[in-house]
Amino acid sequence: MILQFSPIVVLLLFCGIISAGLTVIGYYNRALPIARPFVLFMAAESVWLFGSAGEMMSTQLQTVLLINNIEYPAMMTVPVALLFIAFVYSGREHYLTKKIVPLFFIVPALVCLLVYTNPWHLLYYTGFHLETGGGTMIWIYDHGPLFWILIAYNYLVGLAALFLMAGRYLSGHKSYRWETIILVIAAGIPFLINIAYVIHAAPFPNYDLTPVAFFLTGVIISAGLLRYQLFSAMPVAYSRVFSTLHDGVFVLDREFRVIDLNPAAERLTGMQAASAMGKNLSSLVPETAGLYSRSGQKTQEREIQINHNDTPRYYDVQLIPLDPEDNGSKGYLCIFREVTGRKQAELSLLTANKKINLLTRITRHDLENKLMIVHGYIALLRKPHTPEALSEYLEKQEAAVNAMHEQLAFTREYQQLGSHAPIWQNVDATINRAKTQVFFDRVRFSCTVESAEVYADQMLERVFYNLLDNAIRYGGNRLTAVTVTSHLDGAALVIVVEDDGVGIPAEDRDRLFEQGFGKHTGLGLFLSREILMLTDILINQTNPPGKGARFEIRIPPGKFRPAQGSKP
Repeated sequence: MILQFSPIVVLLLFCGIISAGLTVIGYYNRALPIARPFVLFMAAESVWLFGSAGEMMSTQLQTVLLINNIEYPAMMTVPVALLFIAFVYSGREHYLTKKIVPLFFIVPALVCLLVYTNPWHLLYYTGFHLETGGGTMIWIYDHGPLFWILIAYNYLVGLAALFLMAGRYLSGHKSYRWETIILVIAAGIPFLINIAYVIHAAPFPNYDLTPVAFFLTGVIISAGLLRYQLFSAMPVAYSRVFSTLHDGVFVLDREFRVIDLNPAAERLTGMQAASAMGKNLSSLVPETAGLYSRSGQKTQEREIQINHNDTPRYYDVQLIPLDPEDNGSKGYLCIFREVTGRKQAELSLLTANKKINLLTRITRHDLENKLMIVHGYIALLRKPHTPEALSEYLEKQEAAVNAMHEQLAFTREYQQLGSHAPIWQNVDATINRAKTQVFFDRVRFSCTVESAEVYADQMLERVFYNLLDNAIRYGGNRLTAVTVTSHLDGAALVIVVEDDGVGIPAEDRDRLFEQGFGKHTGLGLFLSREILMLTDILINQTNPPGKGARFEIRIPPGKFRPAQGSKP
């Protein structure tokens, strides 16, 4: 085999050696995310440079084609690796997953297959001819239609890389703008030189200097490594901070359409970034609709509630203009910071204060009244009375003492209200547990409720116990049955507890849920309402005149769901 040398061959070999050295430099920096695609880029570039030198050194077509087939996978890898560099540098390395990266090599693999099978279809190269220039012989490839498709694909890949890098200039910190300019120049040079070669506008039309141009790209990136610390953690840190933040972050254009979002925002919306792009923020998170009702405003903040899997979560939402003038002309940054723990603490504090005030009133007012009764009868007992009168006075004192005991039992029970976080509770199971604590005797009991779970305080069972116990206590001689049913009323779930007893007098209905009203302690229905109100559940009596007692528990949307294991 005859070998020939020329200044171009020496240049290619020299560039190949330098490129291999830069590959080693990148490998020693492999702990940095941007170094990995750089190593791939320079390794593929080294193969391409040595392969181009080998083609020019040989005068035999079969040898040239063999070398071309060996170097072609590297040629197709170089622009893809450059795109990977742009992804990492622009802060989008989270898209380069194990599932997505192989997709970028589908077209290169198909191109290599077409090159290897070209002798059978001649669609990639239609022929070859030998030309002489500068004292050396060069085999020229006659390009077929598939070659031009490849060229278009590579230019699209290059434009995508340039676009991503230029985006870092617009959104990155000013300290790193020179670095971005270097990268954009480095990425643009090879494509300009390749265009000149393809349209025969280059000074040396028979020499494809595209691999040399990509080598210059590697050199410029390396200059960034040495002068501007391109592989330092800081440029990558912007991306890492964005992708690892626990706060959900949306980058919006001036029309409030999503142009980027971090993984926390994906979890917030339950939607992948690719699906969320281009959508208005209010369509992804309807609770933000009023946040930007007036454009041209400075930073706005609001607390919103979002239901996740039927569980309420609270967020502080900030809408921050990206332009220095704070008018939103360059878009917005919308940050969601979860404050559910803080909100629950605030609600617990309000509940605690309310309970303290109520317990103080109960202890002071009710116990003082009962003690006055006891003291009054003690004073009466100091005087002579008949045995019947003495017995009566003792019974009344005992009744007063028992009432005080019940008041203290209530305060102990009320103290537990809200002390534990609400939980999801199976309605049917809760009602049946409450039923076992009530003596029904000959009264029929039936329960046919929706197979559902309710988000309520852990004393929910006490609510149903109070309702069932009241039915037995005050149903009278007419009482024969107590039923519990449920139905949907719009978006709400309504649980109905009713009996066929004597009912509730009309004059008592407006005071049923007042503290202290009633024939016993007057605290059962009051406590029931307090338990339910902790999670925005309402209770009302709705019995018509002349019929038994009927209570409706109305559970709002988001506070009930199908029971686990039930059919939707």
